[in-house]
Amino acid sequence: MATTKLLQRGDRREPSVSPALSRGLRLLSVFADAPVWLSNSDIAGRTELPAATVARLTKSLTGMGLLHYSSSRRRFRLAPGVVRLGYGARSETQIIEFIRPHLQDVADRFRVHTALAVLDGIEALHLEVCHSTATLVTLRLEAGSRVSIAGTPVGHALLAGLEPEQRHSFLSDLARHHGKDWHMLEPQVEQGLAEIAGSGFTLSLGGWHPDIHGVAVPLKPSDQPAVMSLGCGAPRGQMPLPMLKELGQELVRLSAALTSGRASA
Repeated sequence: MATTKLLQRGDRREPSVSPALSRGLRLLSVFADAPVWLSNSDIAGRTELPAATVARLTKSLTGMGLLHYSSSRRRFRLAPGVVRLGYGARSETQIIEFIRPHLQDVADRFRVHTALAVLDGIEALHLEVCHSTATLVTLRLEAGSRVSIAGTPVGHALLAGLEPEQRHSFLSDLARHHGKDWHMLEPQVEQGLAEIAGSGFTLSLGGWHPDIHGVAVPLKPSDQPAVMSLGCGAPRGQMPLPMLKELGQELVRLSAALTSGRASA
């Protein structure tokens, strides 16, 4: 019941949370601390939701493949849809744990910040960020932060990792999103894609921020469906162009090792 109570408190405290979403999550959470099979009345008692609300939610969640209903038992259990969600989260966590030591090693050796990013809508989401232990002069990005796809090296690297048809569709979405600004951003995206096709990495010399130099490469782990990218950034004064190119080559080697499974934690 601990998870359910936590969601109940969060629902009361955060008015911006969708009530229907909150109730659906509360309903699913009861199965974590309960027998496999639960009836509507069991769920209502555990969630303190009205019986009519529970009946509507269980019908919707069953239709979505998140609950399974047994007509003989007249009860519900979690369906494979929830298992798939859990597997996805577990798989993502595993790759973060595996890659983190490598990110930290590069951050310390080059005195930069390193990041693992994935596509999240039309933005790049940082799953993990490591900062150099050798210097305090690194970017204050953290895991969970988002940056634009267009105009950033990690974004260009993510686009490069997509299949051609996916990339074409994604670029159309970006053009619609950015509107009149796309004519300035599109050449940056094309340059980033061309650089990755040529050298394996893309550079940003103040393109994202005037005082920031950055570099990124695509990453496509064999056991991950999501396209990822490895990126690094540092203040311009501590990352001259020759070092930035050396860092790009290091990221290309790391990406190849991680993709093939040769890298060891």
